[in-house]
Amino acid sequence: MTIDINPPDATVFAPTLPHAYDTHREHWDSPARLTVSLLLHAPYYLDAREPGHYRAVQMPGGVGGASQDPPGGPPHGQVAKVSQYEFGLTNGIFRLQRIADRLGLPYAVALDAYGVRTVPGLARRMAAGAGEVVARGEAATSIIDSRMSADEERDYVRRSLAAVRDATGVAITGWFGPERGCTDRTTGILRDEGVRWFGDWTVDERPVALDGAAAGLTAVPFALDTEDAFQLYTRGTRFGDYEQILVDRIDQLIADADVVGPRFLGLSWAGWVLGQACYADVAERVLTRLAADPDVRFVLPSELAAPGA
Repeated sequence: MTIDINPPDATVFAPTLPHAYDTHREHWDSPARLTVSLLLHAPYYLDAREPGHYRAVQMPGGVGGASQDPPGGPPHGQVAKVSQYEFGLTNGIFRLQRIADRLGLPYAVALDAYGVRTVPGLARRMAAGAGEVVARGEAATSIIDSRMSADEERDYVRRSLAAVRDATGVAITGWFGPERGCTDRTTGILRDEGVRWFGDWTVDERPVALDGAAAGLTAVPFALDTEDAFQLYTRGTRFGDYEQILVDRIDQLIADADVVGPRFLGLSWAGWVLGQACYADVAERVLTRLAADPDVRFVLPSELAAPGA
């Protein structure tokens, strides 16, 4: 057997959490077999690379990416790519919002600092309609990176929280990092800055309370395999197959509840992806099915961070 040795400068993901289901883990006292949280994303694509900003190597939709860019970053004016993100901010996110509203379902919306400052009316309309507003960092193309110092990372979190809070006028207690970027410091920083839950880790099929430096913070898992951008763009799944993946996962989670107790499903959908007319029927059919199922309850993510949720 070959043992892989991490390089000395590597950031190792090793939270103090069991890596598999343990029979001794305390029961999650949820009143339904399946609890669902709907999180709608309205990310802003920052075309220009600014000093101190870090991009993901590759992003869904083919934008960004140090591996595919010329020296100094991607060229400006990637109209064919950037316009899809712009569509999500001005049309797609509102289409998803209307679907949830017609079904009477609660939902949270994740906004970033550049989006609320750049798109007129976005923050106000989202705050008025959503049950919860979540901070989504500074921009889709500005992530938390291990090359940041502790002070730089803390400042990034503070700037992001303040921008979304000031633009919407509501308290922000949830976090979803762009591209799920984080370091081994992030959870402690989020806890220190008043965040009560975050959605970057897919650690389980139930909320998980953290301990140690992040005690008081809850990981609310939004799985990658049900995330629209990951399935439809990163994996290239056809939208009909994506709908089947969602249906199969719902059926399996409800069945699993009889064995391991209540389960959780986080739906992480973006306006620039499932908010497109060609995909929106998938969102409507899946949400309609969930809303009619007596084994399912919908809650806001922040409700799962409370004791006894």
